Amino acid sequence: MPMPAGGAIQVLVTRVDDATHRRIADILRQIRVDLHRVRWDETTLELVQGTPFDVVIIGYPVSREALNRFLDSARAKGAACRRAGLVLITETAHSEAAQALIGKGANRVVVADGLEGRLVTAVEELARPAPRLPVRIPARVQLFADGRPLRLMAQVDNVSTSGMLLRGVTQFPVGTTFGFEMVVPGEAKPIRGTAEIMRVTDPRREDVHGVGVRFVSFEGSDRLRLEMFIGRSVPSRVSAEVD
Repeated sequence: MPMPAGGAIQVLVTRVDDATHRRIADILRQIRVDLHRVRWDETTLELVQGTPFDVVIIGYPVSREALNRFLDSARAKGAACRRAGLVLITETAHSEAAQALIGKGANRVVVADGLEGRLVTAVEELARPAPRLPVRIPARVQLFADGRPLRLMAQVDNVSTSGMLLRGVTQFPVGTTFGFEMVVPGEAKPIRGTAEIMRVTDPRREDVHGVGVRFVSFEGSDRLRLEMFIGRSVPSRVSAEVD
């Protein structure tokens, strides 16, 4: 399948019904996307090995065995889709099982009822990951447990303009929203905002107990302050990765 030129985000869609595919196509018209729909079979495995896509969208549930075969093909050394972001689209009833695959091959889970509000963000973030800066800076996290505020200390292991990796926060599920403040070198005041847990780390693979989060909002000009801090950093220390 030839890839059209022009810089559009290349998105592969598989294992979704006609109605869901039409919704996906309508939603992604907001951004510049080339959408490719294929059947879920052996040819899909060959396609992701030889054809570069920025994002792959898969309807869930799918058997773990079948998903592993897909991932083995897509993430194999030299595969064209090795760095493609993987989005699982699922119904609410299967969302918990899908969320358990975040960090184990999947990068985002979008519940079908929330496609309009979440799909564009997921595709853009995965197709154009923000530069990620390795750091070791303290952060204070405030969540609500049983209706009461709970304050925790954590460490930011890396940060980008879209999110961060927090070491030491593991007891809360994917989807939890919380307030944070982090102390950034060169800034007199902490950067404050809210964030959402997108995945729990796999300590065996990443050697860190923590969570990957995306920023939801910032106080005042704190987003600009964060962008300026990252911009001041040494370029050689920065790498672009998918959460």
